[in-house]
Amino acid sequence: MQFATGAMSSLLPKLGELLVEEYKLKKSVKKGIEELKAELESMQAALIKVSSVPLDQLDPQVKIWANEVRELSYAIEDSLDSFVTRVEGNEPTKPKIKHLLEKARNEFSKFKARHEIANDIKDIQSQVRKIKKRRDSYKIDDVDANPAATTVDPRLPALYKKLSDLVGIDKPINELIKILSEGVPMPDKNPKIVSIVGFGGLGKTTLAKALYDKLSKTYQCHGFVPVGQNPKAKKVLRDILLELDTELSRATETMAEWQLINQLKKVLAGKRYFIVIDDIWDTQTWETIKLAFMDSHPQSRLIITTRIVDVATEAGGIYHMQPLSDDYSKMLFYTRTSDSEGPAEVTTKILKKCGGVPLAITTIASLLVGKHTEDWSKVYDAIGFGHADNGDVHNTRKILSFSYYDLSSNLKTCLLYLSVFPEDYLIDKISLIWRWVAEGFIPYGEGMEPFELGEIYFNKLVNKSMIRWIDPEDNGGRGGCRVHDMVLDLIRTISNEVNFVTVHDMEHQGTCPGGKSTNKVRRLAVHGNSGEHNCSIAMEHVRSFNVVECSANGMPLLLSFKVLHVLVIEDCVFSEGSSLEHLCKLVQLRYLGLVKTAVKIPEEIGHDLKFLEILDVRGGMISELPPSVGELMNLRCLRADKGTVMKGEIGKLTCLEELQLYSVDKCPNFFTMVGKLTKLRVLNIFFGEMEESAGKALMVSLCNLHKIHSLTVVDDGREAEYSVVLNDSLEDLAPCTKLYGLILPSIVIPRVPSWINQLTVPLLSRLCLHVDAVEVQDVQTIGRLPSLLFLLLWSKDEKNIPYTFGSNEFHKLRLLCTKKIEIAVGEGALPMLEVLRYSASAERKDAASLVPWRRNSCPLLEYVACYLDCTNSSYREVKEAEEALRQASGSRPNAVYLNLRIAKENYDKEAGRFIYKLEEVLGGLDRPGEEGITAGEGDIRDMITSLESLLRDGAEPRVGRYAEQELRGFVTTFKSLLPDAAAGTTIKEEPDNGDATSSADQDQEGAASHC
Repeated sequence: MQFATGAMSSLLPKLGELLVEEYKLKKSVKKGIEELKAELESMQAALIKVSSVPLDQLDPQVKIWANEVRELSYAIEDSLDSFVTRVEGNEPTKPKIKHLLEKARNEFSKFKARHEIANDIKDIQSQVRKIKKRRDSYKIDDVDANPAATTVDPRLPALYKKLSDLVGIDKPINELIKILSEGVPMPDKNPKIVSIVGFGGLGKTTLAKALYDKLSKTYQCHGFVPVGQNPKAKKVLRDILLELDTELSRATETMAEWQLINQLKKVLAGKRYFIVIDDIWDTQTWETIKLAFMDSHPQSRLIITTRIVDVATEAGGIYHMQPLSDDYSKMLFYTRTSDSEGPAEVTTKILKKCGGVPLAITTIASLLVGKHTEDWSKVYDAIGFGHADNGDVHNTRKILSFSYYDLSSNLKTCLLYLSVFPEDYLIDKISLIWRWVAEGFIPYGEGMEPFELGEIYFNKLVNKSMIRWIDPEDNGGRGGCRVHDMVLDLIRTISNEVNFVTVHDMEHQGTCPGGKSTNKVRRLAVHGNSGEHNCSIAMEHVRSFNVVECSANGMPLLLSFKVLHVLVIEDCVFSEGSSLEHLCKLVQLRYLGLVKTAVKIPEEIGHDLKFLEILDVRGGMISELPPSVGELMNLRCLRADKGTVMKGEIGKLTCLEELQLYSVDKCPNFFTMVGKLTKLRVLNIFFGEMEESAGKALMVSLCNLHKIHSLTVVDDGREAEYSVVLNDSLEDLAPCTKLYGLILPSIVIPRVPSWINQLTVPLLSRLCLHVDAVEVQDVQTIGRLPSLLFLLLWSKDEKNIPYTFGSNEFHKLRLLCTKKIEIAVGEGALPMLEVLRYSASAERKDAASLVPWRRNSCPLLEYVACYLDCTNSSYREVKEAEEALRQASGSRPNAVYLNLRIAKENYDKEAGRFIYKLEEVLGGLDRPGEEGITAGEGDIRDMITSLESLLRDGAEPRVGRYAEQELRGFVTTFKSLLPDAAAGTTIKEEPDNGDATSSADQDQEGAASHC
């Protein structure tokens, strides 16, 4: 909640920690800390109350007071951090030669620090008393929205737009009409309800009203009822009743909720109705409202609109509102600018920024009306930093701000932090949450680790449509979130107002200043490709420095930072061999991110940055992590990519919760040491080589990780199907019930662990196992896992097992990959499957086993990869199998765009090409007239001789069983082209030269030469 309360949320626990004995403070100092803590807690409560009121509705004096408190909290925390660093951070980890001198120096430093903190506490108490007086005089505790600032709901005009004025509305209306008229079933939900969901400004109300205007008159009764934020269910029920029967106005005034529900059911009884309930914000309101619509006429329809995914999920029939297409965006834009056309490049940029959101397009278009086209660039440059002073812009922000002020204080803080990222930036989810943790936004002591609570915060922001989740499966493996430009504009405007983040955008050569000019910059973000560092910004109070896509000369000297907690240098360019000079002077650093940036990490980093909690060096541009990284005993997260090698041991990193490393076989004693990291939740490791002894050591280590949520062990190269076969199983792992990922494709274990079942690991969503032999019972047990989305199950046993997927299992499975399992899919099975990879034999005669997915199953299937085993199959059998697969892929009624890939295994490409050429020759000889191929009798005799020689050589690898049938057929066909009398005398005796293979090679080359 730092946006509202400054550093209060992290400061107050730190004040409590100072009272413990290890800091050896005097009683008078402790008493002062206790009094200070109590007063700051009171101020924090007042600040939270202030934060719930929109900024434009706050009294200016209240704003000034809140700003003073926030700035004071930062100053106090900086003082405490400096004290703790001097007291706790002085224990030497350097070589023992300097140990005695260091110890004496440290004791003196600690004594001096205790004296200074005592004086600081006195000064702080004096400042707090002054601010408390102003709090009482301003009557902060009675703060409320300024009544004079109350305005008309800016969403109201959407209810009165003409259908002819709307752009791009036809397609979604037709889609909704189809859903409503055909009763398209939604899984486990009532088909009479459709929920239109999307973030503010996307046009949900407009669409719902247009649909209502088009369909409502065909129903016996109808109504359109806006709900809005903080509704009382009683009022909503009364509004619905009044929409349906105005004569009930007076009677409903005194009714209780249950009476209103009964009256509404009575009014609707036996009638076909069409009702729209617009803008529902919480599931509790919906739970009450829906009681009135239970057991309705089966042809009735109920539409709701919401920004909250949970509400739509609870109601059912989700319809995701989509942004306008590029063409419709242009059409709407030019309609609002009265067909004025500015520079094409500027128009394109403006529409890209709007992202197909109608509200954004109409807002920005309104700014351009009446302006010369040459001024459009200036308007574009202003968009996104809150410079445009316009009523439409204000209304747009106001609509978006409804969602913002509906958030809790902690969520507001986490959302505002996203203003440090550039526009259209793909924000890595894991990095973002760890940055929230390092910034102190996630409170401790709520029954879970801060990262887990951060995940809940992230999901809530997605659920409330404030950020857009990017699924890695739909984005080339890169998952995360994006912030729409108009939401980014809103949070940057608020961030600027409360001095939360300062953005320096080199591309636009502009700085979004942090609130008042007297405020100190606390968080600084630098974006851009070029430009010099802005020396006007003082760095000594900066707690977080984030730089993206910048050159080295755009950065300040690290020595200028005094209280830095978070340092992120991402996708930046440094000269070859550069190191981060003075990095080790940043002793308060908690987060260090050097993603896709080629620099050298100082050798002494582990000795000096003792408070470092997160080290992120993904991108593979840092070749090695020095041995001293193994001394970072407070490290909670270490992430590195391929190309980065850990040089030190990891056994001391016992606070680690997340570890991602490549080439772990080059890390000293890794497979043994990893078992000491018992706090690990996420372990993603990749190895180049693994001896059997190392594999056994790893298995022993893994069985110590009882808090693991996600485990991935993969071969770096991924060239072979597996890298090591172990006799040890994972039976002793005893995983946490929160396990959601188990990826072990490169290690063959004896059997599927018995703890993989719905009771022990109910959240398991990704499973990848390679076992000696898969049993039918294993697949059945896995099929009952309630959360399973992705399954890769390979058997090493040469004997395939048959398995038929039924309709009572694998209900959520989206991806299935099997090997050495002969699969079949029953009626109604695998209803959510999108990707299927399986193996089949080309000599299968049963079409159902060759094409298991073609029956009435897998309605969502989009991609199929068949690994076609051609062992002991003739060329013709392979062709027939391929044709059967292709024919099946094109005959699916519900999968028009099914993407089919056939990968032939144990297939002789040389023989295949040879037979293909022979077929071409025969085809040419069979064609009459000019298209035919002229061949003399001698040539045909030579061809027959060469082919029969190949057939006599049973050891020839390019023929053998695979092509024998086809070659005999060719011989017969060629003989039929000769005169009948000569057909039986064509075989020539070949001299025995003692080299059958060479002879066969020559014969095949001879036959091919005729092709």
